[in-house]
Amino acid sequence: MTAKTQRRKDGKQENMIRTIKDRTETKSSWAQRMWSNEVAIISIHAVFLASHDFDPNYFDLNFCRGLFLRSTLAAVLFVCFVSPVHADWNTYHGGADLRGVSGMSLPDQTELIWRYNAGGAVYATPVSDGERIFFTAKKGQVIALDLTGSERWKKGFTRTNDAGAEMPVQFDAPLFCADGLVFAGTSRGTLIALDAETGEEKWRYETGGIITGSPNVIAGEKTFDREDAKTQREEMSAVVVLDQSEGALHTVDSKTGLRLWKTDGVGRADGSPGIGGGRVVFGSCLSALHVYSTADGTRLRDIEIGGDAQVAGGTAIAGDLAFAGARDGQLVCANAATGEMVWNSRESMDQTFSTPAVTQNQVIYSSDNGFVYAVDREQGKTLWIFETGGLPTSPVVAQNQVAVSADGVLYLLSLKDGQKLWSKQISDEISSPALIGGMIVVGADDGTVSAFGSSPSKMQAVPQL
Repeated sequence: MTAKTQRRKDGKQENMIRTIKDRTETKSSWAQRMWSNEVAIISIHAVFLASHDFDPNYFDLNFCRGLFLRSTLAAVLFVCFVSPVHADWNTYHGGADLRGVSGMSLPDQTELIWRYNAGGAVYATPVSDGERIFFTAKKGQVIALDLTGSERWKKGFTRTNDAGAEMPVQFDAPLFCADGLVFAGTSRGTLIALDAETGEEKWRYETGGIITGSPNVIAGEKTFDREDAKTQREEMSAVVVLDQSEGALHTVDSKTGLRLWKTDGVGRADGSPGIGGGRVVFGSCLSALHVYSTADGTRLRDIEIGGDAQVAGGTAIAGDLAFAGARDGQLVCANAATGEMVWNSRESMDQTFSTPAVTQNQVIYSSDNGFVYAVDREQGKTLWIFETGGLPTSPVVAQNQVAVSADGVLYLLSLKDGQKLWSKQISDEISSPALIGGMIVVGADDGTVSAFGSSPSKMQAVPQL
C-alpha cells in the first residue's frame, strides 16, 4: 500500500467541499417569519383585551383557545426550526456505525462562520460530543474548541526516541469521543483517554502495535437495579481499537482503561471498525470482512471478497448489512448476520478506500479515479456519478445533500441526482467533512480549522415573550 493511500484512508486527510443548493427560503427563515407574525398577532390580541378591560363579552373561551394555539404553534416552530442543532459526530464518519449521515439541515448560503489556527496541519476529521469540537494537529497536539471556534484546551504529547531526545507524538488515527472522554490513538499503539471538558489525561492503554483506524464504542445499556427499581445505573461502555499490524481488536473499559477482551489477529488491517447490531465489523488485507460479537469478542464469521480486494477503509453498518470499499475499486455490500455477499458495485478500477455514506435508499462512495458514486442500497445499481477532477475522500450526507472534498476543494452535491450545488477552494488539502451543530467543520494542511454555515449577522434575534 502506498504512503499516499495510507494518508487518505479513514478520514486522516480527507478533503471536504460543501455546496448548498439555492432555494427560495429555508425552514429556519420561514419559521422565524412565522414566529414574528404569531408574536405580532398575540400582541394585538393582548392590546385588544387590555383596551376592553377583559370584558367577558370579548374574552370568550374560543378566543382563549385560539390565542393558546397560536402561541403554542409559534413556540413549536421556534424549537423545531430556529434552535441550533447539537447532534454528536463522535467518529470521523458520524456515529459508531460509520454511516456518515446526519439529520441536520444545511443553510441555503454557506459562509465562513469562524476559523481557528492550530499552528500545525490538521489532516484528521474533527469530531464532536455536541458541545465541543476535537481534533489533532501536527506536533502532537490534541485541541478542543467550543462551537463558536474558541479554544477550550490544548494538550501537547511527546515521547523519547531511541537517542533520548523528546519529539512530538504522531497521531495517525482520527479521534473518537464518548462518555465524556476523548480517545486518541498513536502510531506507536498507545490509546490515550482525555477528559472532554478539561483535557486531563485519564488513562493509557498499550496495544503493542500500531493504531491507524478510528477507535469506536460498544455503548453500555441502561438497566435498573433489581433491589431498587428507582435506582437507575448505566453499564460501562467499552472502547474498541484495532491494531493495524496484527489485525486484532482490543476492547477496554472506557472509564478505567482496563482490558475487557482481545481477539486473535487476522493479519494487517488498516481500516476502522464499524459497530451495529451487536457486531463489530472491519476489513483486512486478506480481502475479507471480519465479524465479531460485541458481547465478548467471539469471531462470528469471515466474509471473503476474494481477488485483489483488500479493505483499508472504514466499514459502514446499517442493520445486518456491512458496506466497504476495496483495493480493486469495488464497493461491497455483505450481510454480516449470514455471511452472504449481497451485491458489488464495480464502477471503478482504482482503489476505493473511502468510507461509504449509507442512507435509507442510497449508498454514496468515492474512488481514487476522481469520481463520487451513488448506488441503490438494495441492489447496488448506479444512480448517478460526479467527477471531482481530484482525489475525493469519504462523503457524508446531510438530509438531501452530499458533502465531499477533493484536492482541497469542498463540494456540495444534490443527493437526488449528484448535481453540483456549490464548491469552494479552501486549501491544498482539507479533511473530510464533519457535520456539527448545523455547521460543516473541516481541518486543513495550512493549520486551520474552519466552520461553514449561516452567517451570524444574518441570524434573526429570538423574540422574547
